[in-house]
Amino acid sequence: MQLMTTPTIPDVITIVGSSYFQPITDLVERLLKRPYPQLGLAGAGDWENGYSVAITVLLVAVLESFTSRLRFVRKDETKISNKPIAEVLNIYFNDLPNPEELIEVFLLRNIVIHNHVWHIDTSTFPETSTLLTPGQIGFQTNKNYDSYVNIETKRTRILGLHASPTSVDRTDVAKAFEVVWCTLWFMHTKNYQHTPLAGRTVHFRGNFIQFEKLVEFLRVEGGERDS
Repeated sequence: MQLMTTPTIPDVITIVGSSYFQPITDLVERLLKRPYPQLGLAGAGDWENGYSVAITVLLVAVLESFTSRLRFVRKDETKISNKPIAEVLNIYFNDLPNPEELIEVFLLRNIVIHNHVWHIDTSTFPETSTLLTPGQIGFQTNKNYDSYVNIETKRTRILGLHASPTSVDRTDVAKAFEVVWCTLWFMHTKNYQHTPLAGRTVHFRGNFIQFEKLVEFLRVEGGERDS
């Protein structure tokens, strides 16, 4: 007869959370295998842009995952279920360290997920000009779009994130990483039981490091373009 045993883990809150850490690390390692590229007609180029966009989306997914856990343990999901994550965290924490930057990071996620198209004149490359913005083309942009995007520079006003989807590159990843991790660590220090950032060890370039250390590699091996 098989004996029933008590599970060592009494309950499970099913968030993905830290399971994203190693996949993000793998993508960062792949991204940094190539040097920072020159500006092309279409923006950052397939490799740089593709990996940068993928990493950015997953970084935001990490924060969304831990925010779902926070909603559950605080038992007030129904009160704020329809509010954006940045707004939810601002409600939970009146001392949230980077609310405006967080809005821009989520805006960047929306820009690439929904692929807000710009029509850009490249006939005088490397100088370019905007023919049509996403709003003029008819895209339903985020309610914060006009407040946070500088149409002239095609960047966000605070962090300088690229607002043109094909221009997103590793500099945007580094900025998004810093904002997301700053927010997560703030949540963690507020209450470890609500936001337990355990299991942060990842394998990167043959060594084991803490996940948050990746931003240092992105800073050192990144670059910055004018557009």
